[in-house]
Amino acid sequence: MKKFVGSVVAVVSLFGATASPQYLQELQEFLTSKPFPVQGAFYAYDFEHDGKIDYNDWLYLVLPDQQQAYRLLASEPNPANHFGFAPVPVPADLKPEPDGYFVKLDFPADPSSAFSWVYITNTPQGYVFKLMGATPEGHFDYLDIDGDGRFDPLPVRGSVSNDSSLPGVSGYVATFIPQEEAQEMENQGETAQEILNGLTPEQRYEVAYMYNEEKLAHDLYLALYERFSDESLAKPLLNIGEGSETRHMEAVLGLGQKYDVNLSEEYMSPYDPELVTSLGDGEFAIGAIQALYDELYAKGSQSLQDALEVGCIVEVTDVVDLNKALEVAKDNDDLTRVFTFLRQGSYNHYWAFDNALKQLGVAEGCCALGEEFCKSPEEFPASNRGAQGGGGGKGHGPKWR
Repeated sequence: MKKFVGSVVAVVSLFGATASPQYLQELQEFLTSKPFPVQGAFYAYDFEHDGKIDYNDWLYLVLPDQQQAYRLLASEPNPANHFGFAPVPVPADLKPEPDGYFVKLDFPADPSSAFSWVYITNTPQGYVFKLMGATPEGHFDYLDIDGDGRFDPLPVRGSVSNDSSLPGVSGYVATFIPQEEAQEMENQGETAQEILNGLTPEQRYEVAYMYNEEKLAHDLYLALYERFSDESLAKPLLNIGEGSETRHMEAVLGLGQKYDVNLSEEYMSPYDPELVTSLGDGEFAIGAIQALYDELYAKGSQSLQDALEVGCIVEVTDVVDLNKALEVAKDNDDLTRVFTFLRQGSYNHYWAFDNALKQLGVAEGCCALGEEFCKSPEEFPASNRGAQGGGGGKGHGPKWR
């Protein structure tokens, strides 16, 4: 790592920009609050093929498509192009791994978005450097924390993975952890690219998402039951909402507590018990879940049939999302056990709503909603399907929307 940092210093600048302690603290909190999409990879590349890396022998490869490349200081720097980047063909002999990655932050405390970037070294340590500006010569001007005239790594470590499962991220994603945690992981033989608190970022997101999704089912069923409580066939809404969905919420809540996962869109943050208690009925900490709840409640409140159909929709949606969550869980026994438990519950609930619809006179049951929501016993094997009078088959019909 020392050799790599030295080579970067020689290329970009011997001077660093300074910043206040408050800026540094806010920057650290911002970086560790969430994952960030990675915009580009940075390579030392011998354009002249003369056996040495010159000051402008650096290539920026745009991610995630990797079809566009730019050379550093291949044109005259100007206010619109501070580092003189110019497009070049992607070299056929480009080495497999870059020297580092650039991540655009849009950090609120930065005066210019043009310099709101960090650079992560592609090393086991994952050192992170904050871009602060450009020198008149078009060199990178990074943050100098100790004021010795040379730029310094931030008190965080960064890791980059290629994953498109996170919301708002397509391809490469960067996550950051405080230096103290990274050092402790290294002392235990781990690196900054190992899991955080026992879970990967993708696994942490699934825990947060599934808690909100189970809360959606709980809150929605009870709200719809209250609307149709005078009708006997509304009972599945009450029984499932008060019983199974409450246990499902508690199971995922336990994961959040054990693995220190914030059960919101800030899932990289620590578990926050006040967040959980502050959410009222029909309130959620993930925007997509809130929007889904509002949409489904609007449909379900129209009639008992609509309410029971909403049950079909919720359970099919749960199974789809849980299948994805189980893929992300991989070899984590806790996540696999809980997500499997939730999925089995969704199978059972689907047949309960299917049976109630048939008793209401909807001959096709859940299949009346269309093929997407029409499941067979082979697809949704419910442990108590017979007792609930569930039916199956592959019917076809209009989508509910």
